[in-house]
Amino acid sequence: MGAIQYSLNRIARVLLAISGLALVAMMFVVIFDVIVRNLSVVLPFLNEITYYGTIEIVRYLFLLAMAGAMPWGVEKSQVIVELFTQRLSDTAKVRVDAFFLLGFAALGALMAYSLFVAGSHAFVTGETTPDLQIPIGPIRYATGACMALMALRALVEGLLGLKQGVWHAA
Repeated sequence: MGAIQYSLNRIARVLLAISGLALVAMMFVVIFDVIVRNLSVVLPFLNEITYYGTIEIVRYLFLLAMAGAMPWGVEKSQVIVELFTQRLSDTAKVRVDAFFLLGFAALGALMAYSLFVAGSHAFVTGETTPDLQIPIGPIRYATGACMALMALRALVEGLLGLKQGVWHAA
């Protein structure tokens, strides 16, 4: 189980880095758009420059940032209601946390499945984005892969938590 956990963590770490790059790229796209729009008042020739897809680019970069970050933070972002668990032993708290992680695994698996089905439908129909005409299928498959990784990580961490009764390593 250690090798699987290590591999999943490495992949999630790479996705986290890609997610950070997507956030930075999104920031630059927005800054470029704002600068060009505001400078067109001062420099009239900028009004003649037409570019499309800024909203689409920001939207899909945001999707990549969110989907890429979810697998890394799955076991780090659990909130257990303190009132419910304050009198439980540490082992019981770990097992409650692990139970919730198994719920996240099921949720991630359902999301991945629906995204893969939607990606297949997009491939069959040839669906593209409205402005840039980018195929939607690969975008949905990539998002589905991120959700599948989130589900796998939650499943592994949840099973280890139920079995061992100790907190997962952050």
